[in-house]
Amino acid sequence: MSKTLLAALSALLLVAQNPPPQSAPAQPPAQQPQPSSQQPQRPVFRGGTNQVRVDVTVVDKKGEPITNLTKDDFEVLEDGQPQSIETLKLIEANGTGGDDRADDMSLEIRSQAHAEAEAARDDVRVFVIFWDEYHIGQMVPAIRARDALADFVQTTFGPTDLVAVMDQLTPTDAIRFTRDRRALADQVHQLKGRQGVYLPPRSAMEEAMMMRGPGAEVARAQVTASALESTIDYLGSIKEGRKSILFVSQTIGPLGDSPQDTTDWLDHAIREANSNNVTIYSLDPRGLDMNLRHSDVLLALANQTGGKQFANNYPAASLKEIVKNASAFYLLGYSSAKNPADGKFHKIAVHVKRSGVEVKARNGYYAPSLAEMDAEAKKAEENKAPPEISKALAPLTSDPNVPVSGDLWAGATPSPDGVPSITAVWTPRAGAPAQSSWLRASTDDGHIYFDGPFDNRVTFKGAVGTLHLRHQLIEADGSRSDRQEFTIEVPDFKASVTMTTPVLFRARTPLELRGLLAATDPVPYAGRRFDRTDRVLVRFSVVGVGAADATVTAHLLSKTGAALTALPLRTGAAGYELDLPLGSIAQGEYVISFEASHGADQVKQLVSFHVN
Repeated sequence: MSKTLLAALSALLLVAQNPPPQSAPAQPPAQQPQPSSQQPQRPVFRGGTNQVRVDVTVVDKKGEPITNLTKDDFEVLEDGQPQSIETLKLIEANGTGGDDRADDMSLEIRSQAHAEAEAARDDVRVFVIFWDEYHIGQMVPAIRARDALADFVQTTFGPTDLVAVMDQLTPTDAIRFTRDRRALADQVHQLKGRQGVYLPPRSAMEEAMMMRGPGAEVARAQVTASALESTIDYLGSIKEGRKSILFVSQTIGPLGDSPQDTTDWLDHAIREANSNNVTIYSLDPRGLDMNLRHSDVLLALANQTGGKQFANNYPAASLKEIVKNASAFYLLGYSSAKNPADGKFHKIAVHVKRSGVEVKARNGYYAPSLAEMDAEAKKAEENKAPPEISKALAPLTSDPNVPVSGDLWAGATPSPDGVPSITAVWTPRAGAPAQSSWLRASTDDGHIYFDGPFDNRVTFKGAVGTLHLRHQLIEADGSRSDRQEFTIEVPDFKASVTMTTPVLFRARTPLELRGLLAATDPVPYAGRRFDRTDRVLVRFSVVGVGAADATVTAHLLSKTGAALTALPLRTGAAGYELDLPLGSIAQGEYVISFEASHGADQVKQLVSFHVN
């Protein structure tokens, strides 16, 4: 791909951020994740110094998996040289998870962390439907593809299968896996074909594309190609076993000034997929037509990653083959006779010594050099968040093993007598049934400061130091369930300068905002996940003998701790307040750093939140 086009594409992607409205210049800028601008992570050579693992699907003439093969039935060649097979394991996953998960409450996906924990299981199949809207006609092809996919997602997958629907403008950190088939069908029905359609644009990036004239199609192809690679790398990061992508597209299109640009990308994408154990299937939604030529690029992308290209007038039935192929496969391992850390691509060929069978396997792996692995490790270390940022982000990750029906928060303020006053708040999740609950608050030495019924807010006296809170719902039979743990550090409010725990309030509508501003004692919002249409108010106070002269600031940080922008604070009788509209903040995780300083005395509070 030419340097000129790459530079132009990078410039386009930089303007893909959603700028704040002209009327609110102090509003923080959007930090839109850009799938097409991300440099794909180089695959990790898996399995040790010279161990190679290959997933192999073997089916009979009817397309049914063959599950009774042994090591002696296989032959493996690496770069044309026979290899000695050391391990062979049959992996069977039918989407049910077995009898031990029939009534498992964890089947419902509650967070991205939970999805990734489930994806790592051998008995859980992972699928991504990648809708390439830039290269799908808006009428017949889109209608045919939507109908096929709607049937596919509602009738083919098992209860434990993880499925996500995305397009090329979906950042990898916004990919959402689900087991809700109706939700998947609803997503599918909203998909559109936009081949040759530029208005209305979906983002500022697309508006910039329009200025390129004939080059807009090249830019679109580059966005699609890079987003597909980013998705491949993301899948490789969450699961070592097999993952499947259904790439719905008519053609990716030219990726640069010459056909070689497309060839180079295809070669790299295939290597990425094989190294990350991702099988790609392609679906041409135009169906069969003697006057149509199906994309050789999409055919190669599928065939050389162990997948298949589908191009027929009734694709719904054919797509079931994707799930069937993932239901049973062999995990084959051998020790490479070559030095794997050579920075080269090594071709793999797998054969079965049995007639009448079809074998599907990745065609090779890329072995990064020692210098490349060291560079990647150094880069990862540089991008690692500081411990205080990681600790602040921890509340955003729900424990995947604990069913959670609400959010718990607690904060500390000084009471008139100087003793810390603790306020605990529980905000039920939307749709959760109304239930009584119980709260217990204690310190490390076992002293109990509160142990009693808990509705949605309670205030009690505490002490300086670490305070542990345990919250449990009370079932109809009197038993307790849904245990939640929360820990806060209660500051010494007698210090020269200290800060109360920042309190968050959520306004989803202008009416709710007016109500919050007018209320004398509104109930805080315990959750930390918000929609971009929300408005968040954060309130806190700075106390101590140096509070009146303290310098108080607020900054928006990325999830790695990088400073993004200063946030404006306003003062009032109750202390400090931050009014944060989320419309100009992109999806992702953030941290707000509140700092107060007076001379050598300094105090800091970190508040994390997630924008959906």
